[in-house]
Amino acid sequence: MRDGDPAFEALRDAHVAALTGSLIDGVAHGPGGAGYVWSRSIPDPTLNFAYGVRRPDQFAWAGAAALGRDRAPAFLARDAEEVALLRALFEPAILRPARWMVARPPPVPSPADGAITLQATPAPGPEFEGVFANLSDDPAVRTHLRRTYLPALRGAKARPGLAPLHLVLRDVAGPAACACLYLRGDMAGLYNLGTRVDRQGRGLGTAVTRAALNAARTRGATRVFLHVFPHGRAGGALEALATRAGFRTVCAPVLMGTSPP
Repeated sequence: MRDGDPAFEALRDAHVAALTGSLIDGVAHGPGGAGYVWSRSIPDPTLNFAYGVRRPDQFAWAGAAALGRDRAPAFLARDAEEVALLRALFEPAILRPARWMVARPPPVPSPADGAITLQATPAPGPEFEGVFANLSDDPAVRTHLRRTYLPALRGAKARPGLAPLHLVLRDVAGPAACACLYLRGDMAGLYNLGTRVDRQGRGLGTAVTRAALNAARTRGATRVFLHVFPHGRAGGALEALATRAGFRTVCAPVLMGTSPP
């Protein structure tokens, strides 16, 4: 981390605040500052995890919080020290390194390689859904997005102090790339970033990312954060895209699960 970079806790809290009311339903607070983030409709451990767990009593509380919501316990360790403490409490079935990245929006806007539509509502519209539901060539992934993520996004609720902004980039063939910005104070979170599988490899993901950075800057954000789990081809591609657009890693937590995904 460099001077002026947001700390792990600041990014974690900003992440939870950005998605609460849409992909995340809430956060429960436990002993000694431990917490449990949970999603009612999406079972993924990236949206159902405990944090701040370093002691047996916190571990027991977090496990009960997860199992009570029909979720396998998962833990977000901020650094190698927390990984070691959690390994002393259980043998993880999954270890997923994450990259929490930050960019400063450029002072001069860069032109988008296509037409950008901005929608400032809690829930995105049909064009966004059409892109988001087709980000992968894997039928199982597409089914998962339609069954879990899209209903959660459709049901998103307005929250005081949080300004959502959904972006869709169109090329000559129609809606091609999408992203969501959640603005809160001088920080913004970038989520749901991707390009339709039939239009990938044309620079459209980079274009919509830069458009999102420009939109954040014009709305007063001085920093934009992005959480990446580099797992498989999609995760690696997203990290590479973010790096090209000016993001850099400031934290590298690890997601540890008690059961395979």
